[in-house]
Amino acid sequence: MDAATRRARNLTLIGYLGILILLPIWIWFLSPPELLSQKATMIIWWLPALAPIRGLLLNKPFTFAWSGFLAVLYISQAITTLISSDKEQYLALIELLLACCWFAGAAMFSRWRGQELGLEIKKRKSDDSQTA
Repeated sequence: MDAATRRARNLTLIGYLGILILLPIWIWFLSPPELLSQKATMIIWWLPALAPIRGLLLNKPFTFAWSGFLAVLYISQAITTLISSDKEQYLALIELLLACCWFAGAAMFSRWRGQELGLEIKKRKSDDSQTA
């Protein structure tokens, strides 16, 4: 694995694992939710983050690619919390930074590792009869 690809992987894992660590601490200790139970909040916010764990740890480019879409969920949640909650802004800022690391690292890793492995997205063949 190329050094740049390895750095992208590390950036992704720092962001991803940081989110996995931050969310339980946030929900259970630092700022428990007011409207939902802690268990329900954990299920809603933490469970989806567990979906890509195996593929990320096994360096699967496809998993890195689709996990970036999941990172957008946490980016949007962090931005919403930054705007709406004064007492949780510092937590939301940390979440935003971690989710952006996850997203950017996943995009770079999936592209570069895919190129190293010779993977590509197959393009549809254009049909000349449809262009007329």
